[in-house]
Amino acid sequence: MVKIAALIIIVAAAVALWLFFGNEIASRESLETTLQGLGAWSAVAIVSLRALAALMAVVPSSPVLLAAGATEGILWGTIYVLIGAQAGAVAAFLVGRWLGRDYVERRGWMEPLAKSRYGKWLLEGESSQTRLMAAVFYCRLLPGLNLDGLSYVAGVTPIALWRFALATFGALVPYTVLLVAIGQQLVSMDATQILIVVSLFIVAGAVTLVVLRLRGAGDGPAQS
Repeated sequence: MVKIAALIIIVAAAVALWLFFGNEIASRESLETTLQGLGAWSAVAIVSLRALAALMAVVPSSPVLLAAGATEGILWGTIYVLIGAQAGAVAAFLVGRWLGRDYVERRGWMEPLAKSRYGKWLLEGESSQTRLMAAVFYCRLLPGLNLDGLSYVAGVTPIALWRFALATFGALVPYTVLLVAIGQQLVSMDATQILIVVSLFIVAGAVTLVVLRLRGAGDGPAQS
């Protein structure tokens, strides 16, 4: 009954948020306007939307981060986003742990992670707690992986909740600070400056992926 009640609350909250913000969340400018109109409640909206994005892959997180930076500034925007991201990731982890491996496998989240080097660490039966933490941390830095699915998959592994939360927080901080800072700067930047910032962000992501793959190749044969 507790599991059912928790799921009902999560689904109800998700539906309510989507009905209120569904049209705005696809556009950074519209979302900024809506958040500014909420006044002090904008912080609650940012936390809730980021948590929803961590629970449901259909909700994009980037517009929320950019709008948070534009409306709340780097410091408070980052704090609100991190609270929401952490809450959503932990909620997804607990859902995975409560409902079990079959639930996660039916949604196709296991296979993509199993194909990545660090994701495979999560699925190894004899992985230590330290190795599981490293897997969560590195997977969150890899572009192209379903990070929502990662939280659910981690829930069906032996990793302790506090270790999952710590690894998740550590990996979320740099990405969150960067996008929130970009969101703040977009308010006063022209089109050329925006293009430069976006290009640098893409390059930074590509460099991270290359470094991780080179490191993996240096440790042994690549996993596929």
